[in-house]
Amino acid sequence: MITRRGRILWICTATAALAAGCALFFVAAGLTQENGAAADAAPPAQAPGSNQQPGFVDAMGRWFEEGAVKFKSQMESAQEKFDKLGSQAREATKEATGAIVGLPNARVVNARERCVKAPNGAPDCLTAAVTLCRSKGFETGKSLDTQSEQKCTSARFLLEGRSPTSTECPTEIFVTRAMCQ
Repeated sequence: MITRRGRILWICTATAALAAGCALFFVAAGLTQENGAAADAAPPAQAPGSNQQPGFVDAMGRWFEEGAVKFKSQMESAQEKFDKLGSQAREATKEATGAIVGLPNARVVNARERCVKAPNGAPDCLTAAVTLCRSKGFETGKSLDTQSEQKCTSARFLLEGRSPTSTECPTEIFVTRAMCQ
């Protein structure tokens, strides 16, 4: 929470910073105009071996120009990468669409079929997908999407304030979407 005094201090600081920036700009502009007028009148003769140190305004100008050139090249590079990524995505979509359309009598079916446990204890979602597709009039199918849920037999663990065990709340897996043929 900012107090009134804090706001006033912040406003004064911001105003002082803005004034200092404006003063620096006008001083730099004045120096540039003086240097420009002197340059138009007569260029100073320089010895071939002398090292002229650039002024603050010249250094800032070069720094801004270099930054702008670097920023522009990075933006062009990013645009090229986005264009390349977009074309790759379009090609992948065309291939995937062609593969699905190429399947005779193939449909994506949304339904819900529980995956039974296989002899090794893992869920058998392939059988669930086939069962789901057969219930919709198809011969075979493959699972595209599944959903897992915990089915609790009792809420005793809630009353005791603890987490449930795997025997109290076993996880069940359902096929929710399948590619049927």
